[in-house]
Amino acid sequence: DMVLFNRCKEDMPLSGWKRSIRAVNRMCQMAFEDENGDELEVEDILPYDLERDHIDLEDPDYGIWYLDSMDHLERYVGKNIQFLAMVLKPEEYPDGYFVPGRMAMTCCADDTAFIGFLCKSSHVDELKNKQWVTITAKAYVEKRAEYSGENGVVLRATHITSAEKPEEELVYF
Repeated sequence: DMVLFNRCKEDMPLSGWKRSIRAVNRMCQMAFEDENGDELEVEDILPYDLERDHIDLEDPDYGIWYLDSMDHLERYVGKNIQFLAMVLKPEEYPDGYFVPGRMAMTCCADDTAFIGFLCKSSHVDELKNKQWVTITAKAYVEKRAEYSGENGVVLRATHITSAEKPEEELVYF
């Protein structure tokens, strides 16, 4: 339920440790303390600029973006995001929706899962399940049944092009 990092120093990769724990257990509380036992605030260090309206994700950054989007929905509202993704078309989803995402490994090879956000597009019928695409989409927050009635990121595709499978298909945190 809680992880305590003690005797931390400023030159340690604290935000990376925070991200790693978050990937394994989203509900886990974390506390960081310096050598004197005083609490440290650990900022998320992101590999892209949140001040820009368009975020072009590099391949290794997909997992970081996914986790940060889950924790800070408001940061991404109205932003255009471009990334490489695999298409997932669940049969139970409404017409015009699919999930662009990636397979992610949080711990070991037996612990992989598909991670992605619901995406609305007028071109869903042209996409094939497990097809690789480069997608540009605008991010919104909506309360959806697919998110168990909770608020979540919903993408609205503005541009989708077919893409080659990446050299490394898995995302790591």
